Amino acid sequence: MFADRTTFIDSNNPRHRSNFAGTYDLPFGKSRPVLSNANPIVNGIFGGWSFSWIFMYNSGEFIRFGQMIVNGNPAISNPTRSRYFDTSVFAPPQPYTPRTNPWQFPGVTGPRFANMDSTLAKYFPIGERFHAELRMEAYNLTNSFMASNPNNDVYSSLFGRSTGQANRGREIQYTFRLHF
Repeated sequence: MFADRTTFIDSNNPRHRSNFAGTYDLPFGKSRPVLSNANPIVNGIFGGWSFSWIFMYNSGEFIRFGQMIVNGNPAISNPTRSRYFDTSVFAPPQPYTPRTNPWQFPGVTGPRFANMDSTLAKYFPIGERFHAELRMEAYNLTNSFMASNPNNDVYSSLFGRSTGQANRGREIQYTFRLHF
């Protein structure tokens, strides 16, 4: 019953997606290699910091097409934001005709996506049971523009062009929390 209402579009050309993450405790302050014997004020400022990051990469997903007439291969060797595929091989379909074109074409993919998020954090001990946390988080740390998938509507004047942004600009947030 459920299988009759779903469609699975298989691909023999999988796209690449990688995520890398890590955390690094900066070597400054008490019980660390640098400034381990610093006075409490210097340790309070420079000691106990940690840096964590996550890097995400996607090589671009296949562009899926609706029903249209296709005469040729739409893949081009050097896609740009104004032309991701050869739009001249597509034409609007005749009304009430069955679909004959494939959902996707080899070599016709959207733009790549790369993003770096990071966090800088410090814990301040307050007695035995309490500690405070100062945390600074940056999303899209490099403030890079990542184009969205191109328009795939054959009736649109923007057909084949990427006019949007897939990510947001750099965002930074600060938090101070008390843990007990």
